[in-house]
Amino acid sequence: MKFGRMAALAATVLGLSPGVASGQESKSTRPNVIMIVADDLGATDLSSYGYPSAIPTPNIDRIAARGVKFTRGYSTASVCSPSRAGLLTGQYQQRFGFEYLAPSSPRQPDGGLQPGQTLVSEKLKGAGYRTVAIGKWHLGITPDRLPTARGFDEFFGFLGGETSYMDPASPDVVNQAAPYVGERSFRREAESTRIGRWRAGVAEQEWIRNEGQYLTDALTDEAVGHIRRQKSGDPPLFMYLAHLAPHSPFQASRKYYDRFPREKDPLKRTYAAMVSALDDGVGRVMSALEKAGISENTIVVFTSDNGAATYFGVSDCTRLSGGKLSYNEGGARVPYIVSWPAQWPRGRQESRNVSHLDLYPTILAAAGIPADKALDGCDLTPRMNGDDTPIHEALFWRTGPEFAALMGDWKLMSNTRPNSFPWTFDLKRDPLETRNLMFEAPDRTRELQARYKAWQSEMKPPAWAPTSGFQVFHCGRVVFHDQ
Repeated sequence: MKFGRMAALAATVLGLSPGVASGQESKSTRPNVIMIVADDLGATDLSSYGYPSAIPTPNIDRIAARGVKFTRGYSTASVCSPSRAGLLTGQYQQRFGFEYLAPSSPRQPDGGLQPGQTLVSEKLKGAGYRTVAIGKWHLGITPDRLPTARGFDEFFGFLGGETSYMDPASPDVVNQAAPYVGERSFRREAESTRIGRWRAGVAEQEWIRNEGQYLTDALTDEAVGHIRRQKSGDPPLFMYLAHLAPHSPFQASRKYYDRFPREKDPLKRTYAAMVSALDDGVGRVMSALEKAGISENTIVVFTSDNGAATYFGVSDCTRLSGGKLSYNEGGARVPYIVSWPAQWPRGRQESRNVSHLDLYPTILAAAGIPADKALDGCDLTPRMNGDDTPIHEALFWRTGPEFAALMGDWKLMSNTRPNSFPWTFDLKRDPLETRNLMFEAPDRTRELQARYKAWQSEMKPPAWAPTSGFQVFHCGRVVFHDQ
């Protein structure tokens, strides 16, 4: 009886009949879901967020014009794979020990998603969705951790954290070395970085050679192909499109590089080209949805796994402090844009704190699927249409000695410098996190510390050691290093 009332309430929120929410819907009423995840892309890089340093991204802007743009959207980590684990499970990844990067070497097979963690893909597949993963995985390389073992019918992409975008010897590619990494990964041969195709129930994968095609274009081609094959009456589609762009290595095809002749810094020019290629890919996906006649009833999510890698000098760290590998706003805050034209408002901007954790329960609610576990995220569907209550009382982060807690505008951050106090910031008055208010606002500091301590008591210790020394960067310089 209780479930029936909840189903009726969900139906009212979503504008569906109670039969739809209780699992009796026809396949055509449930929305398709396209989740596009960029890699190391900061909000300051996108024209839709209005920063002066932004790269033109008209196609990503189209999603914002058709939906809701969150100006305070957060990832659950400031580095790749832990963030993806939180996004796809709807739970803090520390609940199951996923604190550090998942190892990509066969010599360290136990890292990655742990058995028993349900992904949103598994829930959707169980409800009749056709599920496809494209691009970067970085959540484990053993058979039980592959996408096709975790709810995806098909996977096209690579298992590790990065790979080359194109054969570095190609006459059509621009290769740019960068601080800290040089030419690393231009010529990597590791199996986990090879592009392959996996199908559920098929033991052997098919290796794909795309040496003559730019990776971002190849991943987009795969996505567009799946959308074009979507026919009326087919099961709804869930696509997880995880681009590598604009993560290193810094490579761009001439087509995109030539768009930015006024940029004199070759590294920044290459980065801008990589972002532009990503934006073109988003535009092709949006156009394919429109041509297939399914754009109105498709949820499109655009986000990034963490903030920009500002330590390379490719992205602005003067508008949001810090970047990837820090829990300053530039590292934890990410682009976060969602649209569902059939149900949600268009062109709306939302300033409340939201998290990647919220995507799992929101997608399930939109599809009328009950969750089968306690989630750390919140269902955003009622908030899309006028509910102005707070979404999260607090959000938390932890990577080894680094941690942060956020309540409204107030933020507590660890300070790993020797003999130093933690930081307490008021983001409303000090968005660049320049003034420590620990002693001026002791009550706020104590409350944040107590909440973080309570949260930490529920988390597990890391399930594996970090694969390398842990570093924290702030605007191009190392502020903490732990071997």
